[in-house]
This record gives sequence, structure tokens and C-alpha cells, in this order.
Amino acid sequence: MGAGIAGETLAKLLDGKGNVVLLRYREDCASTRQREEGFLETLKKHPDIQVLVGDLYAGGMTAEAQASAISIIDKLRQADGIFCSHEPSTLGMLLALRQSNLLGKIKFVGFDTSPPLVEGLRRGEIHALMAQNPKKIGYEGVKIIVAYLHGEQVLRSVDTGVVLVTQENLNSPEIQKLLGL
Repeated sequence: MGAGIAGETLAKLLDGKGNVVLLRYREDCASTRQREEGFLETLKKHPDIQVLVGDLYAGGMTAEAQASAISIIDKLRQADGIFCSHEPSTLGMLLALRQSNLLGKIKFVGFDTSPPLVEGLRRGEIHALMAQNPKKIGYEGVKIIVAYLHGEQVLRSVDTGVVLVTQENLNSPEIQKLLGL
């Protein structure tokens, strides 16, 4: 769900054409792998968008992600859009773009809403963020545990949803509540 929204958002920001970089998380993480594959599947609906880099893994730390992004600086200079699939890769990419003076030159969609990412959105350095709902995630997780402990059959996967956050809706009461602001 979030991957499709992220892909469609980036495609809209690019007017349906251009070169895109995907900075992945780690190969062994199923949730972000599904997110990344969903993003790429969504882009297939837009034949004038080409993926320049789709197989670069950032790792779990911001510094690793920043180093990964810097390692493809020539590709980033050719890119019109970027998608990062989790918080450290989004923040690492943001730092790499700052370091390389590429901010504002590339449409940037990221995942998660830590304070530095929200600030990047406010400043126009990031164009959209995919926000998860930690309260709903926690609530659904506790419900599943209680049901399991009572011997009930539980779902293997529960979609807790995501919300697209942009400069336009950042100050809305719904988004402010979601972000805990």
C-alpha cells in the first residue's frame, strides 16, 4: 500500500517521466523488500520513468546509507527522483544530497517521519514522506498477542496503513496528531 502511494507520488512529481534512484534497506528484511518491490512495480505503470539504480542497499545505519548514496553520486546527478524505503536510508540520502549540493534538484520521497526528516520536508528538501501510525501498530500488535495467548488463530500479516505527508498537509490536525506534534 505505502509503496504504491510512494511510487505514484514520485511519478506525479516527475510528471510521469525521468530517471529514478531507489535506495534499499537490507536484503534480509521482508517488510522493506516488499515495500521496495511494490515501489518498482508501481513505476512499471509509467513507461517514461527509468530506474537508474534499483539494487543498492543502504544498511541499517544512517552513516552507511549516506556512504551508499555518496558512492553513486554520478547516478544521483542524473536522477530526477529518489525513493528511500526506511528512516535511516531516507536520512542518509538527505545528508548525502546536502553534502553534494543536490538538494532541490531531485524530487525526493522517503519513508518514516523522524524529526530530521519532517524538518527536511518543511524546508522543501524532501517532497513527501510516508508516515506509519505507531499507535495503531502497537494497538494491533497487542490485540494479536492477546488473541494468540487465548489460543485464537491470528493473521500472519496486518496492514496498519500509511499516510502521505507533504508540505501541503503537514500542518493539518490529522498529520500533526499522527506525528505526535
